[in-house]
Amino acid sequence: MKKSIQSYTKLLSKYLKNSKLQLVTLAFIMGGSIIIQLINPQIVSFFIDGIGKQKPMDTLFLAAGLFILSALIQQVLAVASTYFSQNIGWRATNSLRLDLVKHCLGLDMTFFKEHQSGEIVERIDGDVTALFNFFSKLFVSFINNIFLMAGILIILMIQNTAVGIAFILFLFLALAVMWKTQKGASYNFGKEREINAQFYGFLGEHIGCTEDIQTNGARSYVMNRFYALLRNWLPVQLKAFLSGYKIWITLEGIFGIGNIMIFALGGYLWFTGKISLGMVYLMINYIQLLEKPLEQLREQLLDIQKASASIIRMEELLQMKSKLKTTVDNREDFPGEFSVNSMEQFTAGNKINEFIKNKNKDNISLKLEQVSFEYEENIPVLKNISFELPAGKILGILGHTGCGKTTLARLIVRFYDPKSGLIYLGDKPLKRISLKELRENIAYVTQEVQLFHASVRDNITFFNPAVEDSLIIRTIYEMGLKDWYENLSNGLDTMIQSGGGMSSGEAQLLTLVRIFLKNPKLVILDEASARLDPITEKLADQALSKLMDGRACIIIAHRLGTVERADDILILDGGSILEYGKREELLQKKDSKLNELLKYGIEEVLV
Repeated sequence: MKKSIQSYTKLLSKYLKNSKLQLVTLAFIMGGSIIIQLINPQIVSFFIDGIGKQKPMDTLFLAAGLFILSALIQQVLAVASTYFSQNIGWRATNSLRLDLVKHCLGLDMTFFKEHQSGEIVERIDGDVTALFNFFSKLFVSFINNIFLMAGILIILMIQNTAVGIAFILFLFLALAVMWKTQKGASYNFGKEREINAQFYGFLGEHIGCTEDIQTNGARSYVMNRFYALLRNWLPVQLKAFLSGYKIWITLEGIFGIGNIMIFALGGYLWFTGKISLGMVYLMINYIQLLEKPLEQLREQLLDIQKASASIIRMEELLQMKSKLKTTVDNREDFPGEFSVNSMEQFTAGNKINEFIKNKNKDNISLKLEQVSFEYEENIPVLKNISFELPAGKILGILGHTGCGKTTLARLIVRFYDPKSGLIYLGDKPLKRISLKELRENIAYVTQEVQLFHASVRDNITFFNPAVEDSLIIRTIYEMGLKDWYENLSNGLDTMIQSGGGMSSGEAQLLTLVRIFLKNPKLVILDEASARLDPITEKLADQALSKLMDGRACIIIAHRLGTVERADDILILDGGSILEYGKREELLQKKDSKLNELLKYGIEEVLV
């Protein structure tokens, strides 16, 4: 529990620090609400005793008017309290979501391989949503309820000591029972959140693979797994909700006993003439008023249990660190430690604009020394890979499926770090270059192109508004993609559907424009033209010629025609270098592997 209190305090202090004024306002509103809740029963008690004592009608009308006015103010305060609490909760949870997204984006690719996308979404959104009440009003409401109960006890002790003592005993009994019954709920809610994340992870993954599932006749298998998840979810969810209902049932039983006690005590004291009829009403009203804060405390204990489970899961996520550590200027730089603001974005846009205007390109070389890598322990994927790519040269990498070509590209863009060996970009090891700088200087194009549900402009610039339309269009024309652009229904404002709406070829053309605007120093094309039809491939070839002019480039391919422009050729087999050298020299050697590929056909030899 000590750790939980520390976690609560840490979260509250971090995400509510920008809402101090609103929190103070909310506290005053709820404090005013407490005062009115304590005064209203006193007004009614005075009215009842006034009728019995035959007080003047003016006095009674005044009491009635005050009661109506206070009830109206109470409703206004309730609306204001809801407004401020919702606003506070929304701002706090959005800030927390932002931090979680930034943290996840800074993790290495191993994290995304081990966790389904739906599970990550559920952690970022589902767990944070469970904390909404915790941020919005839990803390302030909890304190106010304590003050409300204390106010009731003080008033009753002043008016009648015996009644006050009876209420104190009842309250301590209720709190003790509630505290005992709420134990264990945190574990149950934690398990419920965990299986909830598994369910949404399964759902997200299989919805994205609908075409493959249907075409391969796997619907029955998927539905069986779906039903199995639901069956496993039900008992866990029942345990979690029964943990909350157990507190509610116990509380209702306690108040049943409390009402019997107050009616009996009030009736006895009134019958013996020790209290007035108005005081009897006051006792009954206050026991009912006491039920409200206790009921809220019950709900808040439930929210705390949910919050506790969510906080534990979020702490686990935030404690995950990227395996990619960069040493820059004698300090460690973690990928997750970054911030993006509009000024940075604007500056990046200006750099792009300046590049296109000035046509200024910087060259850079690439070097690998004895690089080895494995995804799983003792199962090597790459073994002692060494080669050098001079600035402005093109390297063609060939090899059959599974030989490590794509893995090699991922190491160069530093999605992973090699198990052994070094990779140099220019004269610096990759670990000495910040990830931001590295990714700015390398463009990596795969067969699969991610398009967003946005305009062509936003898809090309990655939502950077600082890049001028005229420069985008000029770039498209200079890359030889005029016909493609002019066939767009609405120019740069043409909307693209996420995951559809454009052919594979069109998507690849759009990607080439992205890269050219990025102005990278090294371009990696991983089977980028594998799915292109002949016409689109011709357009892409024109664009690639423009793109690769003066830049270091790696072309990973199955087809020899794709690497005809390469200066050097590297052939991989089983994660090792089978052949490496200048393309012209390899072609002159009759026994070279490259000549064998030309003689028998690359598809037959490599695939």
